[in-house]
Amino acid sequence: MEVASLSRLGRPKARTRRSPSEWVRSHSRAFWIVAGLTALAALLRFATLGVQSYHHDEIVTASRVLRDGFGHAMNAVWSSESTPPVYYALAWVWTQLVGTGEFGLRSLSAAAGVATVPVAYLIGVELRGRRAGLWAAALVAVNPMMLWYSQEARAYALVACFGALSALYWLRAERSGARRDFVWWGIWSGLAIATHYFAAFPILAEALMLLRRRGPRASFAGMAILGAAALAVAPVAIHQMSLGHAEWIGNFSLGHRLAETAATFVTGETGDIIARPERPWLAFVPLALSLAALALLLRRREGRERRAAARPLLLVVAAIGIPVAIALVDASKNFVLARNLIPALVPLLAAIGIAVASPASRKLGAAIGALLFAYSLGFCILASTDEQLQRPNWSAVAERIGDPHGPRATVTWTLGEAPLRYYLSTGAVQVRASESYDWLVKEVDFVSDGVQPAPPRRMLGPGFEQVAREDTGRLFIRRYRFQPPGLAPLRLRRLRDAGLDFRSNGVLLDGVGPQ
Repeated sequence: MEVASLSRLGRPKARTRRSPSEWVRSHSRAFWIVAGLTALAALLRFATLGVQSYHHDEIVTASRVLRDGFGHAMNAVWSSESTPPVYYALAWVWTQLVGTGEFGLRSLSAAAGVATVPVAYLIGVELRGRRAGLWAAALVAVNPMMLWYSQEARAYALVACFGALSALYWLRAERSGARRDFVWWGIWSGLAIATHYFAAFPILAEALMLLRRRGPRASFAGMAILGAAALAVAPVAIHQMSLGHAEWIGNFSLGHRLAETAATFVTGETGDIIARPERPWLAFVPLALSLAALALLLRRREGRERRAAARPLLLVVAAIGIPVAIALVDASKNFVLARNLIPALVPLLAAIGIAVASPASRKLGAAIGALLFAYSLGFCILASTDEQLQRPNWSAVAERIGDPHGPRATVTWTLGEAPLRYYLSTGAVQVRASESYDWLVKEVDFVSDGVQPAPPRRMLGPGFEQVAREDTGRLFIRRYRFQPPGLAPLRLRRLRDAGLDFRSNGVLLDGVGPQ
């Protein structure tokens, strides 16, 4: 993005006021296209930022990590998280200004997602010129996974941004050999690793390439900064790994998670994370278009583009291949998951941008790129307007069920923290099936994903009658109340087997104690 000089050499340096039209003409066409794509990215991310309820991981951020002072937040990251502290530190400062409501807390991720668009353009320019940069920026702006995590109160959009900046300054440092580029590479790389551990894999590839092409002496400043950051987060990583918070990932086969990653990269988190069955057919078209774009690089006339695309594809291979290799060697280190692999996404889209921008491909490349952009944009709009592709609306459920008429159990979806608990103002507690207390309740509510058959009577026991059936959009509520005087014992283990069309059920209790 070039800006015309305000004065020619030899002219007086007097400042003159320029008209709006002169200011517009002083910027290149590429500048305005990138500005438009950045504005589009901002519209997609901010327009519906506060519409959806918090999801289960976001609940942890809002109610556990950022609940109190900065010291409490860092202690919560140390004891209950599986990611480094930089995102949470920034989020704590951010929320002191904007609060921990859905829009305020998520706006940090949204800002990071928007900022990644011009960075993607600059990466494309470094690799193969403006046309490639414009395609890279366009694909990042409308990528559904980038949109999803730009609206998530977690670290993923931020690490994607830091990882993209690391890749940009890696390319610049290789090209220029300037000390400032190595320093900036070290800073962004260190921030990326201190935001999410999986950023280390592509950064390792960048470091090796810098050492190979520029040597240890030229690379020293950047390597020193990166090394300091890695040493700073190493104790946190070792401690968090010992807690085993991420071991649940290994419950799913590695092949399943890799296939899920391919679909997630082009359609966002519209499957497991919102507790519904996967929809792989939604990914067929964008996956086919992405593969077709990369296949263009195999043509004989695409030699220069192929060499340019090899650089970001190296980062993709490192970002995905290294953790997969680790998982195959040591099953206890099997943390491969679509959102953990997000540092590979911007380099992948940059490579696709190079492929479709090739002059040798002409109309074919442009057509593939345009179709992929149109599909991704359409899917982003659909995901922003269709409740079936969004996070469940727990806020509406909490408003509908209101305060309990007596001790109440609510059976619904839980994965880690139950999102509904955050929205209930009744001090609900989340109980486990392993807890052997004899709980007593007056009411049992079932919140299902869509209208599901009524639970069998044996699940509740005698004396309970259905008193309400309520629809809150995607989520459906059945309410049962114990009709005789007094309270009824809660059949906790049986309730977890209720057919709610979620992948896992849990029980929340409002103001209840054991018998």
